[in-house]
Amino acid sequence: MRIIVYTLAVALSVFSIPLQAQSIRQRSTTEGFNLSLQGHYMGWSSDYFQFLDERAGSGGGFSGRAGFGFNQRYEAFLQYNYSAISATDIAGESFRYTHLTPGIRVNFSATTRALRPFAELGYVYQTGKVDQVLNQDGFRDNLLFKGGAAHIGAGLSYFLSLPIAITLNGSVQAAGKADVQINGQNTGERADLTSFRISAGLVLYLSEL
Repeated sequence: MRIIVYTLAVALSVFSIPLQAQSIRQRSTTEGFNLSLQGHYMGWSSDYFQFLDERAGSGGGFSGRAGFGFNQRYEAFLQYNYSAISATDIAGESFRYTHLTPGIRVNFSATTRALRPFAELGYVYQTGKVDQVLNQDGFRDNLLFKGGAAHIGAGLSYFLSLPIAITLNGSVQAAGKADVQINGQNTGERADLTSFRISAGLVLYLSEL
């Protein structure tokens, strides 16, 4: 009797191994190359440009991003963001704001889960360009400001199915300083800059194609 019970126990354990293996499957990845397109809402502020940030302090835009995951945890990325801000309330012709950001992302959770949180840190180069803005003397100026800042972000990626994920994230660009030009001439002054973005979009992981 003991021999029969032992034989049945061994047989059950052998057959259960394939069943367990079948129940564990890959649902996500962060390794290799990936490309992303996102839409975003962007806001900015500056004590130096107080009039501009009060009357034209936010706008929408799009982002393009390329990343490379060294493994399931660490990923390098390069991202470009373009934002169009309404210039109506500053009596300007146009207002464009861009960000170029290299950085490192840390991905969390495991490949058996479809939801993958992440955090990121990088350096951002911000550029604002305002055309034909009305100044306090009643004349119109072309304004350009550009400079670097720290980039801090976090978000979630949810894999609909390999290799496609949707992503939702937020970021802040803080402690920025920018050189200021008016009508193509350097003013010699530096403006403080802080901005933030809330973004959503799609990511394609090329390693899973």
